[in-house]
Amino acid sequence: MLLSISNVVKSYGADHILTGVTFKLDAREKVALVGRNGAGKTTLLKILTGQIEPDTGHVQLLRGAKVGYLRQEVQVDVGRTVIEEAEEAIRGQIEMRARLEFLEHKLENGEPTDEDLEEYALIHEHFLESEGYSAERDIKVVLKQMGFTEDEFSKPTAKLSGGEKTRLAIARLLLEEPDLLILDEPTNHLDLQATEWLESWIRGYHGAVLLVSHDRTFLENTAERVLEMRDGAVRAWPGPFGKYLQLKAEDQERQAEVARRQEIEIAKMDEYVRRFMNSQRTAQARGRQKLMNRLIENKVEVPKNDRGLKAGFGVAQRSGDLVATCEKLTVGFNDPDGQVTLYNNLEWTVRYGERWGVIGENGAGKSTLVKVLLGELEPLSGRARLGANIILGSFSQDATDLDQELTPLDMMVYELDLKPGEARTLLGRFLITGDDVFRPIKTLSGGEKNKLSLARLTHLNPNLLILDEPTNHLDMDSREALAGILKEYKGTLILVSHDRWLLGQITQQTLDILKSGPIVYPGGYNDYRRKKSTPATESRPKSGPAPAAAKPAPEEPELSPRELSKEISRLEKLIRDVEGQVSRDEAAIKALEDRLANLSPTADVFSLTREHQAMQEQLASTLAAWEEHSNRLERLVAQRG
Repeated sequence: MLLSISNVVKSYGADHILTGVTFKLDAREKVALVGRNGAGKTTLLKILTGQIEPDTGHVQLLRGAKVGYLRQEVQVDVGRTVIEEAEEAIRGQIEMRARLEFLEHKLENGEPTDEDLEEYALIHEHFLESEGYSAERDIKVVLKQMGFTEDEFSKPTAKLSGGEKTRLAIARLLLEEPDLLILDEPTNHLDLQATEWLESWIRGYHGAVLLVSHDRTFLENTAERVLEMRDGAVRAWPGPFGKYLQLKAEDQERQAEVARRQEIEIAKMDEYVRRFMNSQRTAQARGRQKLMNRLIENKVEVPKNDRGLKAGFGVAQRSGDLVATCEKLTVGFNDPDGQVTLYNNLEWTVRYGERWGVIGENGAGKSTLVKVLLGELEPLSGRARLGANIILGSFSQDATDLDQELTPLDMMVYELDLKPGEARTLLGRFLITGDDVFRPIKTLSGGEKNKLSLARLTHLNPNLLILDEPTNHLDMDSREALAGILKEYKGTLILVSHDRWLLGQITQQTLDILKSGPIVYPGGYNDYRRKKSTPATESRPKSGPAPAAAKPAPEEPELSPRELSKEISRLEKLIRDVEGQVSRDEAAIKALEDRLANLSPTADVFSLTREHQAMQEQLASTLAAWEEHSNRLERLVAQRG
């Protein structure tokens, strides 16, 4: 066991944030911590990393274990270059290498003492154990995978954007290789390529990882187990993430059914008590009343439905057939060192009712294209124009188009000409309620600002909607609600996003802006990804249906021979442990089935049935984990040859 949390409680005044959090993390586990915004995840992470103390409870970390933490508000040291900041992660190896080089020079050019020879042998042994010779190569590999080119290695950290700082902080953490890696929203500023590489790296990481993310696809591809934070407590669920969603939905359905039956039973008892109290059946009525009171005390509550966005777009005026056109468009910007061209000769046409997903690498020019379409930036050459009868609604990253000094209520009243009551109703549909409507926009969280921007858009009722990263800072439930709103939207949509789940739900056409040049694809995001992952087959017949593409195996991270051997040994042990768990689950199910087949008069049939169903679900999850680990072991053994 790497980490143990026992009954942790934390309050701020009358606000009870954590009411008794208890869970454990084992070494090498990949665990997702999920929950709505404001559920207390950040408070819990601050306690785990020692930034604040709990009011009561205990946090116990394995002695000597090292923790790495990526916060949402990333900070890097100024005064260094990109590669110097990354090198801080392996400062020990760098210092050992410098000392070795000094001693080697002394051995070659002088009279070494016995102490020199002994020191050289000792440091060289430690250097080999820490794989110091590959450290420099690892730095460059990780930085490149995080989107940095070799030309940017010497770039001062003070000149990095927020996204670049996030990527550099992740790179440094990966190089440090802590025993427990805590990542808080790591995909917020990563493009799709970097996110997929990070997923692959996490799956093969030798340490434990605690992931806080609202990116559903990211969690589906990484998490082996799920911790759900709700009402100040944590409940553990078996993974993978899709299984957690299924089990949670089934559990809520069961609770709702049990609560419904209990309400019926309570109503029947209450009717009996009212009817026969103070009659010839008073004794029986009092007995029923006692049973009813016990049932009320222990009754199952109906699962609370978290409030979600409850809004949508009305029917907008129809635009012309050609909504947006780019002809021989060259996009770039002016830099102090000269003009920078991002891509040339883009030919792109958006027609009425189409739903485009715009994807691509960071820095390739997605947001720049949006600014050109909106008329905020002139193209270097070519032309970009909007069609006839366009009612435009746009959403900018991090709500930069909002007046930060206004309150949400003021913005709705003065900018949209709404009455205060109408404004509060609209804001409430986007979960901006109470005193929050009177707070300056600059004091709102990132998620609240995004919801405010979306609320304004629904009132404007555009027939062309251009959204640039609308899911930043939104929790998973709000992303689902946004997907539902966009599905019902009847106009033309251009969605710039790194959220693969949202793109797959919404888009029907794809524009991939690569640094090597844009690609226009007539299908949705999921189709485009399948096409890119399936190599073209020149020998395929020109007629007849194409064979179904086999699902590609997950890409394995690059491992050294030593790391590969360690990972194979770890998986072999893990599979043995899982097989033992399967045997224990099957034995427990057999025992429950024997009890159900030979019920005693006082047996609680309902509890036994629920326990049997829960054990079967646990067995199914364990078998799925066994299959996943076995398949990965086969791939690694084949890789080792």
